[in-house]
Amino acid sequence: MGKIRVAVAGVGNCCSALVQGVHFYNSSEDPVGLIHETVGGYAVSDIEFVSAFDIDRRKVGKDLSEAIFSAPNNAPRFVNLPHLGVPVLRGPVLDSVGSFTKDLIEVAEGEAADVAGELKAKRADVLINLISGGADKASRFYAEAALEAGCAFLNATPTAIASDAAWSGRFGAAGVPVAGDDLLDQVGATVVHMGLLEFLQGRGVHIDESFQLDVGGGVESLNTLERTRKRKRAIKTAAVAKAVPYRFPLVSGSTDYVDFLGNSRDSFFWIKGRYFGGAPFTMDVRLGTVDAPNAGAILLDVIRGLKLASARGMGGVILPLSAYAFKNPPERRSLAEAYELFREFISS
Repeated sequence: MGKIRVAVAGVGNCCSALVQGVHFYNSSEDPVGLIHETVGGYAVSDIEFVSAFDIDRRKVGKDLSEAIFSAPNNAPRFVNLPHLGVPVLRGPVLDSVGSFTKDLIEVAEGEAADVAGELKAKRADVLINLISGGADKASRFYAEAALEAGCAFLNATPTAIASDAAWSGRFGAAGVPVAGDDLLDQVGATVVHMGLLEFLQGRGVHIDESFQLDVGGGVESLNTLERTRKRKRAIKTAAVAKAVPYRFPLVSGSTDYVDFLGNSRDSFFWIKGRYFGGAPFTMDVRLGTVDAPNAGAILLDVIRGLKLASARGMGGVILPLSAYAFKNPPERRSLAEAYELFREFISS
């Protein structure tokens, strides 16, 4: 069926886990951690990286296999990578570096690469937007480059692309697939919160109040604290609210950065409700995760799903991918509904 040629914007911790993961599952017969071994006939071994973009001088110019382990990245190393032959190119700096992260990011000098030209030259099938949340101008720039190159676009950031009618309309008119926005992690706080509430609702429980808050130690957590805390909270709360068919006091969002947590995240859930006879209950749950690998399995599914959409001649928002894999799709579905949409899409 051919290879899936992937370009990545933002060589951060999520990129590190993704690149390592592709090599890991190519080298192992154990599929633990994968949600789907194949998607529409495409295996993980069909994915190859052809281009990468970043703004940090410690990554620009290095091979992707080395850049993913360069500071300020702190994702764990779980495989030894061969040389990939994919030099990291300098991306555009269109949004100012945040005051919270200015001491962690060292902006490379020199001219930015011609991103659209690079995508065309490398015949990229999918461009993944993994740049820092809140860099809205840069996210839109990469979306524009994908459109110009006729390359499917995966928007893992909170910037509204797939969920924006104007942008999704442009992708539709160009016949280019897009999926987004704001990636829903495999075992992340938002999806776990949704799952807990859906389970309780299905058991006849009435939810009175609930919150989920988390702290993390990665650069993205620090960036969220400064730039996207309110936006992320609004997106996460709206996503979680879909789990219950009535309104109730609900908060879901990131709260703080703790440097010594490294690339890990602690999430705290609290639920108050009533069950048989109006008997009250409360539930306290703590979830501890390694941050970067949490994106890997979902990204692998959407990459292959976008290639499948392109092979079918589809353009615009691919709803089965967006509802399944993102917190802020154009149309929200319950977890069960979204998963069934995805399964139907990859098997049809």
